[in-house]
Amino acid sequence: MPNETGALLYAATTSKPVRGAAVDVLNGSTIVASTTTDGNGAYSVTVPPSTLLIVRVKAQMSQGGAGPSWDVTVRDNTNSNAIYAMETPAFSSGISASLVRDIHAPSGWGGSSYSAPRVAGPFALLDTVYTAQAKVLSVAPSTAFPLLRVFWSENNVPGGNNPAAGQIGTTFFSNATDGRAIYVLGKEGVDTDEYDASVVAHEWGHYYQSAFSRDDSPGGSHAMTDLLDRRVAFSEGWGNAWSGIALGRSNYTDSVGAGQASGSNVNLTAGLTSGAGWYREASIHSILWNLNSQVGFKAIHDTMTGSFKNGIAVTSIHPFAAAFYAAAPASASNLSALLAGQAINPAADPFGGSETNNGGVSTALPMYNQATPGATYSACVINQAGTGNKLGNFAYLRFTVPTARNYTISVSGASATDPDFVVYHGGQIAASDGLGSSESAVVALPAGESVLVIDDFNNTSQSTAASPSAQTPTCFTVTIQ
Repeated sequence: MPNETGALLYAATTSKPVRGAAVDVLNGSTIVASTTTDGNGAYSVTVPPSTLLIVRVKAQMSQGGAGPSWDVTVRDNTNSNAIYAMETPAFSSGISASLVRDIHAPSGWGGSSYSAPRVAGPFALLDTVYTAQAKVLSVAPSTAFPLLRVFWSENNVPGGNNPAAGQIGTTFFSNATDGRAIYVLGKEGVDTDEYDASVVAHEWGHYYQSAFSRDDSPGGSHAMTDLLDRRVAFSEGWGNAWSGIALGRSNYTDSVGAGQASGSNVNLTAGLTSGAGWYREASIHSILWNLNSQVGFKAIHDTMTGSFKNGIAVTSIHPFAAAFYAAAPASASNLSALLAGQAINPAADPFGGSETNNGGVSTALPMYNQATPGATYSACVINQAGTGNKLGNFAYLRFTVPTARNYTISVSGASATDPDFVVYHGGQIAASDGLGSSESAVVALPAGESVLVIDDFNNTSQSTAASPSAQTPTCFTVTIQ
């Protein structure tokens, strides 16, 4: 249980039911009965009399059929991706009419460190997913959740890139070719996240975006003090807000360090009193958290899974607002006030054409420039707010083509640059990431409007240590023909 600083308080440990988990009753290696625990952690099966049995509970939730469905497993990425389980000692079923066998997952905490197997960890993770799913089911009871694997190990550490050895870098969501997954840190005394329900629910929020909505974020590091690219700010702000929405909490906590005795605690309600804007994850999470408090989750869910999902504009707070106004017009004033309170223009324009807050970054506005196929256009980026995924690192162009066919998109810059670009039309439809100062690709474009997003992969043309006034943009020549 986290305290007000986000640290774990082992003295305040409480037992919780293992909800929705798969239960097998075995005689040796033979399964004689199977069931699932209910919302209270209870289960009931019929077994043969006078038989030697064990009860095994797996860190797995599954339900098939035509109605709501899901398949979630918690696995050890450092042990051939095996599913975690716990089991009772062997016992005889006897000849009585009923028999009770409870099973408890101990934390393994010995008072100052972990001194026994950390059996409870995987089931804590499963419980957070159960809670997140339940929130969605409360407004969309027939939801079919795509397969999700959660990978956790007590060997999972920050840094590196070898999950089989526990080197996962950080707790994160992945939608790779092998399916949707959440990787969770677990290294004692460094960073453990199995009991940091806010962190796990945040990553499940990205799973939600991937499964039911849309997320155009390029990812990368982010902090509350950062001026972020619009896609990153919305994605991370959504994840923070969703954690509170799902868990019924107004704060976001994360433990870290020796004895898990340090941490952070973020008030999701507060937002920012200065420096607010569409480029701040704290602004976004405060808007979404307070919006949920005022109007409930259904309107937000309808927005995330509705026109926001397939719009032309990339994912950010402006297309969310436009989609929300359409999905929940009776609550439009609630969102407008929250946007204005965080220095975001509340107009119903997915492209943010009326936005006046540039965060002090020279190239941030207009949010989209217009490009004309067949003509030459200049697109500029700047590292004024930092590098990688920060405000100004990307240039956004809107363009319209009359017919569906192959078009050649070319972006070129000075010799020290390495331009890359992504094309969106209701989601990403093409990307280019070659080397050199000139980038060109043939893209099959549908008729109508699309968005071109350009960045400089090198991201070294301007020093982030320089004062903003001393920095000048790096510009590229763009053609679409």
